[in-house]
Amino acid sequence: MNLAQCPVDAHARVVALDAEQSMRLRMSELGLRVGAVVRVTQRAAFGGRVVAIGAQRFAVDGQTATRIAIEPVRGAHQSPRL
Repeated sequence: MNLAQCPVDAHARVVALDAEQSMRLRMSELGLRVGAVVRVTQRAAFGGRVVAIGAQRFAVDGQTATRIAIEPVRGAHQSPRL
């Protein structure tokens, strides 16, 4: 599954980033790296997503979202809808 397929309010763990080194570095600076748990807060235009990592929120465009592989994260404090 990729980030573009992730429903709103779902929690997911990043398992892979299919991007060039410069893009991976920028994503890492934002906290979006392998192992990070993200929550999709809303859908954006053209397949993008707004994601939250901790208190930080940022938008990921649709093309980039398709290149971020994720896996569901389930737990008592997280949404079971993924």
